[in-house]
Amino acid sequence: MDLNKIAIRLRPRSSWEGMDLGFAMAREWFLNLWLLWLCSALPVMLLLTLLPLPLWLAGVIMWWLKPAYEPPLLFWMSRRVFSEEVTLSAVFKEWTRIVLPQLFASLTWRRLTLSRSFFMPVVVLEGLKGARRTKRISVLGKTSNVSVWLTSVGLHFEVILQFGLLGLILALIPEDLLWVDWQSYLFKPDPVSEWLHHLSALAAMSLIAPFYVAAGFGLYLTRRSQLEAWDLELGLRQLAQRHPPRPGVAGKVVVACLALLFSGMAPLDSSQAMEISRAESQSLIEEVLKDEAFGQERERHYWKYIGDDEDSPEESDSAFLQWLEDIAEHIAALGEFLLWILVAGVLAFLVYWYFQNRGMLGISGFGKQKRGEPPRVVAGLDLRPESLPDDPASTSARLIEQDKIRDGLGLLYRATLSQLVHAYALPIHEGATEGECLNQSQTLAQPGISNYFAELTAAWQQLAYAHHRPEKAHLLELCRSWGNHFEVDHAG
Repeated sequence: MDLNKIAIRLRPRSSWEGMDLGFAMAREWFLNLWLLWLCSALPVMLLLTLLPLPLWLAGVIMWWLKPAYEPPLLFWMSRRVFSEEVTLSAVFKEWTRIVLPQLFASLTWRRLTLSRSFFMPVVVLEGLKGARRTKRISVLGKTSNVSVWLTSVGLHFEVILQFGLLGLILALIPEDLLWVDWQSYLFKPDPVSEWLHHLSALAAMSLIAPFYVAAGFGLYLTRRSQLEAWDLELGLRQLAQRHPPRPGVAGKVVVACLALLFSGMAPLDSSQAMEISRAESQSLIEEVLKDEAFGQERERHYWKYIGDDEDSPEESDSAFLQWLEDIAEHIAALGEFLLWILVAGVLAFLVYWYFQNRGMLGISGFGKQKRGEPPRVVAGLDLRPESLPDDPASTSARLIEQDKIRDGLGLLYRATLSQLVHAYALPIHEGATEGECLNQSQTLAQPGISNYFAELTAAWQQLAYAHHRPEKAHLLELCRSWGNHFEVDHAG
């Protein structure tokens, strides 16, 4: 993740401003996001229509599978925000890697989570699961009340947009050709009305989804920027590029500050004081207020109680009771369907828990669980054994002796990570930082390797981030002692 390539302006934002940032991204890239969502959702709807299901059940399933349509939008935006051009076909080539991880959890016990769009990047972009996902969400979610409002308001807008589209279509049909009214449409729809209902629902979901996913991503970026001070880091980088350090400047600045301090403590002579007239001060104030940081106007709206409305005339009791009865029947049917989904989700979770905990229960499985494939790339470093030289320690020492400190130390750090991942099966994910890799190495029952990796990580961070060059003798000693902890693979 290169902050220098970020396509948005980094500055301190509140959670509401972060949501506005997501809306701005959705407006900018709406067509691509809309096509991505339709390419995922439209085939599902066509498949559901071919199955022998009631149309209302197909519509509920279509709505329930929303978490399967949204990750491609998030993946595309995460690349586009950092100025990486990604085609829609490239996104769908990665579809299984983007959508399938933790899809079962997203469609069962996490389905009704009101902060779904805010927490989605933790799974899709960071690849966290289990206790690490929970810990990460607990850190990010301290200001997640805005994401709850986002989901609630987004759902209401989706319903309003759907019935608005229906009203528009029905208003454009001549009265002589109109086959349905609102009462029959809501309680006793015919097949044509049901098809019209589901098509308008699909259109409404497709129009709201880009804004919903982008707003959640904007909240996630805002929270990450708050926790990791992205704006400060980027500003310091730009300042360092504009003003390279020069010898003697720091001493001159200290002397000037001391002179200003002691001169400020001395009493001012009234003859030396500058007198500013009222007109001059007013002009200076107006000039300062012309800056874009000042002079903002905000319009606030609030609800004010103005009293009760006049009682409406009484309606027919029988019609009202019939209306309540129809609503109760539909609510009961929906409740029964949701109850069956809940029962199926609990049973599926119990089966999943059983297969995950067979060893703890003393039940033998059908075979050994296949260990996950080691990551090929961690934090941008290629860890494949075939990408490393036969003797990485000797090659690193030779580069360091040639004053190629960064290349030599980077090769040594990359070779050490490759050994930890492949030889010691250290569970490190692709998005892990140096600190996370170091914490994982402490779990090894190898104190010598853990201490060596801690020393190597400190030298690498000192060079890569603090831009402080370690002593060459210390780096050569790290190269010489590398073979005491790791074996050289001459077959790679």
